[in-house]
Amino acid sequence: MFGLSKTAKIMMLSVGAVCVVFLAAGIVIINLLEYFTDLTEIEGNLDYALGLALGGAVSAVKVVMMEKSLGKIADAGEGKQAKSMAQLYSVGRMFLTVAVMALGAVVPFFGLFGTIAGVVSLRFAAYVTVAVENSIEKKNADDKQ
Repeated sequence: MFGLSKTAKIMMLSVGAVCVVFLAAGIVIINLLEYFTDLTEIEGNLDYALGLALGGAVSAVKVVMMEKSLGKIADAGEGKQAKSMAQLYSVGRMFLTVAVMALGAVVPFFGLFGTIAGVVSLRFAAYVTVAVENSIEKKNADDKQ
């Protein structure tokens, strides 16, 4: 898968898993709001799901971008050039996030809340990835004993 490291692969799977959890929770919340209130202005299930797919896809792209940029920054060594490269790649990822948020806000069939949930899924996926890697390391340490 794109020559990614094990951590990046786990992170991409975690993004997918978090998006599935957000999809289930979002659909329940949207339907409860529609049932108990007369708010018909909120986004529907399909809009939310499409926005979540868009945001989740961007989160997966950001994982690949981080992986590739870390390799290039490591090759640059230490110093001003590496710091400048890190800042440039960070601004690029931030621009991508702003662009997809604007797309989610402007295009009617992408729900804004779903897009936000998809973009935020990267943060939650990072915690899941750390937990998975810690459990793998613990299992490997137990196997060696």
